[in-house]
Amino acid sequence: MKIYIDGQEYTDFPGEGSALSILSEAKRRISGTGRVLTEIRLDDVVMDEEVFAGVNGGLGVHFTSRPVRGLILETLDEALKYIPRLIKGLEEIALHFEKNEFIAGEGKLADGADGLDWLLQAFQKCTLLLAVNENADGLRELKESLDGTISSLGAVHAEKKYPQMAFCIRQELIPEIEKFSVHVQRLRDLGSSTQ
Repeated sequence: MKIYIDGQEYTDFPGEGSALSILSEAKRRISGTGRVLTEIRLDDVVMDEEVFAGVNGGLGVHFTSRPVRGLILETLDEALKYIPRLIKGLEEIALHFEKNEFIAGEGKLADGADGLDWLLQAFQKCTLLLAVNENADGLRELKESLDGTISSLGAVHAEKKYPQMAFCIRQELIPEIEKFSVHVQRLRDLGSSTQ
């Protein structure tokens, strides 16, 4: 099997290894250059790492990578664009609960929770990759407050106390996400200033 990384053919991969060993070696070489694997194409079929690791054979595999910093900045840009949509969605959920439209509110609540989870994970990973101190500028306190609000929201949700959920979303969760957006912007600014 021919092996390409970012368009360049490599003939020095150890032996006729399995797809898993080829993947491991490609990732090792890519990460050694400050880049991250973003795509795998085996015989012009795009696949994820798990699928590729299980294949047997193939004529050629193309690994595509990009700089870690570029991926971080793209992720933070996406997070900054997403925050207003998340806030708008949370406001809609609160409104549904206030209008006793519980089924509509419940339906959107799962999406809101997934979105908030993505936002927090993206921020966490970018913070780690940029080697930023997470305890600076009141971020730790904000995260603890956000965790407490999410726990409170979960507790009132379990008891189906929809008016309290609406209040918690409007008075606690949304303001905390707005404060959090400042930290996302700071991280974005830091990431672009250290290129």
